Amino acid sequence: MQKTELYLHHPENEGPQEKCGITAILSKSGTDVSFLIPEMQKRLHHRGRDSAGMAGFNQATGEIVVYKDLGSTFEVFPDGFDFTGRKLCTDRAIGHNRYGTSGGNEKDNADGAQPIITEWRGRSIAIAYNGNLPESEREKLRRRIPPEMQKAPDFDTVDIAQAIVSAEGDTWEEKIKKGLDGIYFAYALNILTGDGDVFGLRGPTGTWPLWAGESDDLIMFASEDRVARNSDIIKWSEVKPGELVKATSDGVEKKQIFTSPGLFRCVLHDAYGAKGDSRIRENVTYNEFRRQLGINLARIHPIEADLYVGIPETGLVIAEGYAGELGKDAMPLITTNGVRSFIGKNGSEIKGVISGKYKIADTEKVLGKDVMVLDDSLIRGNTSPIVVKLLKEAGARKIHLGLILPKFIRGCDGGYYIRNDQLIAVVKKEDGVYIELSEAEIAAKVGVDSVHFLTIGGLEDAYESVFGEKDVMCLSCVSRQHPLDKISDVNKKEEPVLVYSA
Repeated sequence: MQKTELYLHHPENEGPQEKCGITAILSKSGTDVSFLIPEMQKRLHHRGRDSAGMAGFNQATGEIVVYKDLGSTFEVFPDGFDFTGRKLCTDRAIGHNRYGTSGGNEKDNADGAQPIITEWRGRSIAIAYNGNLPESEREKLRRRIPPEMQKAPDFDTVDIAQAIVSAEGDTWEEKIKKGLDGIYFAYALNILTGDGDVFGLRGPTGTWPLWAGESDDLIMFASEDRVARNSDIIKWSEVKPGELVKATSDGVEKKQIFTSPGLFRCVLHDAYGAKGDSRIRENVTYNEFRRQLGINLARIHPIEADLYVGIPETGLVIAEGYAGELGKDAMPLITTNGVRSFIGKNGSEIKGVISGKYKIADTEKVLGKDVMVLDDSLIRGNTSPIVVKLLKEAGARKIHLGLILPKFIRGCDGGYYIRNDQLIAVVKKEDGVYIELSEAEIAAKVGVDSVHFLTIGGLEDAYESVFGEKDVMCLSCVSRQHPLDKISDVNKKEEPVLVYSA
C-alpha cells in the first residue's frame, strides 16, 4: 500500500509539493507573444502565489531564457515589466504559478520556482509542472537519471526534466516517452525544448487537467481554459490522459504515447481547486458540476433550515444546488475578501488569512434562525469554525454543516500536501494508528449541531453524469485504494536497468 503520511524528499517545512498552474503558447506566424504568458498566468492566480515564472525560446541564439522569482504572478510580472531587457521576447514560451504546499517556508527559495531548465550533453529543456510524484514513482524515476545529474535542488520537477533530457531517443517525442514510461501518477507538463519545440503532456492517470486551445495564429496549453475564454477565437479541447500534444506552425499534433491505466481525477481539485467558470469537461463548467454535487447532497442529507448559505466562493453554487433541490432559495449571506486560505505557507498564515476573510452581510437575518452552511470540503478544519463563530455571534439558533466531498481520513501525496495529522476527521492514538471520528465527534470539534458529508456513492453519481462512468476519481484521501495500488500489474512495466543515453 502506498504511504501518504511521510515523504523522504518532502518532509514538513522543506521542499514544495505542488498543485500549480501551467501555461504555454506558440504563435504560428512568429509574432511576439511573450507578454501573454503572464496574462494567462494571472488568470490562474488561484492555483498558486508562492512563485511565478516563464521560459521563452530565443530564436536568434537558439537558447531557452528563463525568468522566475518568488511571489505571485502580479508581483513577479508587474505592469510595465521589461520583456526586451530580459531577452524574453519570443513567439513561444511556457509559464508557471507555484503552489508550495508543504506547509512551511524556512527553506523555500527561488530554486523551487518554475519553469526549471535542465541540460544534458548539448540538449536542454524547460518544463512547467503541475502535480506531485509519490515516493515510489520518484524512486523509479531517479534510477533512470545519470548519477552525475542527481544533485540539488532536490525537487521532483528536476527529476522529471532530467529523466527526459537524458533519455535515449533521436527525437524529443521519443525522449519524453522513454524518460517517463511507466510513471503513472500524478502530473501534467508543458515543455519547451532547446530546439524550440513546445509540448503539452497529461499524465496517464489524468489526475491533473490540461487543455489545448487553438486559434488562427495561436496555440495554447493551460491547466484551465479560462486563460483565454473567447470561444469564437480560441477553440479548446481537453488533453487526454497519456496524450502528448505538440504545437507547430501548422497546428497541433496529437499522439497517445502512454496507455492510461484508468482515470483518477483529483476530487478535491474538481470540488475546490479550479475556478468555477473553467470547464471540467467540454460543455460542462466546474460550477455546474459543483451545483450537481450540492443537489446530490440534498437528496442524501435533506436538512430543514430557515437559511441555506454557502461559504464563498465554491460554497455559493453548492448552496444553490442544495437549496434548490429542497425547493428553497440559497442566501448569499457570507461575504469574503477573495483570498484563498488553502494556499497559505503555514498554519499560522492560513489561520491569519481566514480570521479576516469572512463577514456576515446582514446579521439581523441570522438572529434566532436555523442555518444550513454549505461548503466543498472539511479537511483541516480551519475555515468552518471561524464561519460558525460568526454565525453564533450573529445569533443563529442552530447551525448545520454540509460538505460535497466525503470525510477526509487519509493524507495526499498526489499534489495537495495534506498530512494525516492535519486532518480534523481522524485522531492519532498512542500506538500510532489513526482512528476515524464519527460525524457527531466532528460536529463537536467544529462547533455545529450536525455535519453531513456527501457519500462516495453520491460523488460517483455526479461524475457519472459528466463523464459517463463512475470510476474516474482518485479517492485515496477518503479511504478508497491508492491509485498506484489499484493500477493492475498488467499495466506496469519491468523497470529498465538503464534508460539514459550512453
